Formats: sequence, structure tokens, C-alpha cells
Amino acid sequence: MNLQYYVKAIWAGAIAFLGPIGVLLLATPKLGLVDLSAGVWISSAVLGLVAFGGVLGWQQAPASMSTSIHPSE
Repeated sequence: MNLQYYVKAIWAGAIAFLGPIGVLLLATPKLGLVDLSAGVWISSAVLGLVAFGGVLGWQQAPASMSTSIHPSE
């Protein structure tokens, strides 16, 4: 298994996790990390996991599945 797959998946998961948190903190400057609700943290964690799994699964998919090119038989 290629290490690049995991690096790409970790970056995608981190960006997806930090995106909503960053938007909330920038949109409301008086809020801090401790002021965010549990729903924000859970939603961010779910987004991060979905992005991680999606990128990892897509990278490890066979070429015929990920590019819609079917091998000739």
C-alpha cells in the first residue's frame, strides 16, 4: 500500500475537519474553541472521517472504477 494514499487522505480529512470550525471562528470573532457546541465538533469529525475514507477509498480503487475506463476483454 502506498504511503501517498494515506498522506492525501489525512490532508483531506484535516481540511474537512477544520473547515467548519474555522468558518465559525472567523464569522463570530467573540467565540472561542470552548464556546463551540458539541454539534459543531461532531459534524466536523464526521466530515473529516468521510473525507478521509472517501479519498483513501478513491485512491485505492481499481483504475477501471475510478476513471470509468473499462479494460478490454
